[in-house]
Amino acid sequence: MKIQIPDYIQVLIDLLNQNHYSAYVVGGAIRNALLELPIHDYDLTTDATPDEMLQVFSSHRVLKTGIQHGTITVLSKGQPVEITTFRSENVYEDHRHPSGVLFSDNIKEDCKRRDFTINALCYNNNEGLLDFFGGVNDLSNKIIRCIGNANERIDEDALRILRALRFAGRLSFTIEENTATAIHKQKDLLHYISEERIHSEWIGILETNALSSILTEYSDVIQVFIPELKENIIQESISSINQSPLSANIRMAILLKEIPNVKEILERLKYSGAEQTVILSCIQNSMQPLSSKIELKRFLSTLKIPFDTYHQYRSAIDSSYQKETIHAYYQEIHNMHEPYQLKELAIDGNTVKEFGYQGKDIADILQRCLNAVIEKPENNTVEYLTNMIKRIS
Repeated sequence: MKIQIPDYIQVLIDLLNQNHYSAYVVGGAIRNALLELPIHDYDLTTDATPDEMLQVFSSHRVLKTGIQHGTITVLSKGQPVEITTFRSENVYEDHRHPSGVLFSDNIKEDCKRRDFTINALCYNNNEGLLDFFGGVNDLSNKIIRCIGNANERIDEDALRILRALRFAGRLSFTIEENTATAIHKQKDLLHYISEERIHSEWIGILETNALSSILTEYSDVIQVFIPELKENIIQESISSINQSPLSANIRMAILLKEIPNVKEILERLKYSGAEQTVILSCIQNSMQPLSSKIELKRFLSTLKIPFDTYHQYRSAIDSSYQKETIHAYYQEIHNMHEPYQLKELAIDGNTVKEFGYQGKDIADILQRCLNAVIEKPENNTVEYLTNMIKRIS
């Protein structure tokens, strides 16, 4: 089996080989190559120690971040490439991190410490594909399987629970029975995982094609970190999830829209301010009346997120939402350059100030002007708006 390796990767393998070290592309790149999926980055593994790698790549720019764990980053033709020494890890003390890292000269020993069979595949052009644990067969059968004893793998690193769900959802694979049993049995080990890491994996799960299946089959796991997502809430969300785009924020809004303490949940899971704005704006405007173009313009004037995001959310949750009509209104507003924001008015606060208004009164007058312009775009002239202010005064 021949896998195409990019030149910037092959030159690093060749350089290690010329110095009598073995080297392989490992993990996700090989998995994706075999699945004919896009490859975003390549990781290398080698029997060279970190000090030996520094000597081999002395003519390259090298970043030593992670060197204590056996990893260096080498810039090859402008591309950063992580290269890690074969490892054999010690016992795990906190269900996440090994107590220490032992370097090894055995590629099988290195693969044995990885999470799933499909992520333990190695390749180089000289030796071809190395598959010690049946990863190719699992890829063919669309299976996520822990390497060795599933209970031990998850006890070592509880984040593997969410990684299994993410890979299963993203690839539309099934989690093998022993692995699934271990996940359900040891789900509470997720309490040992930082909220930041849970947030990162959860985003990946939300963006998967098979999210509905994951939510249905592993609701007990998700309830460990979002206990508010009761079974009935999940089931009531499935139809909307199936109609939504692969957007983590839109899907999170769908799941949380009937839950009162949404902001508290988002903060607990370390959602950024920008993410919270999208989710909360969607939920708060779930039933916003939008029966006319004027209503849409009024809504757009206060909406804090892109309308397309809201439109996709509303289309997914509300079967009565006239999405084609509303989208046509939106297109017309933009094609005709119809104003709906204060910054689009023909006048500004300085104009209002000339009429003797100050402070909050200026904002109130500008809003009244905007309302008039939203009703009739042709009113957006200096003459009309100044005459309107005179009448108000």
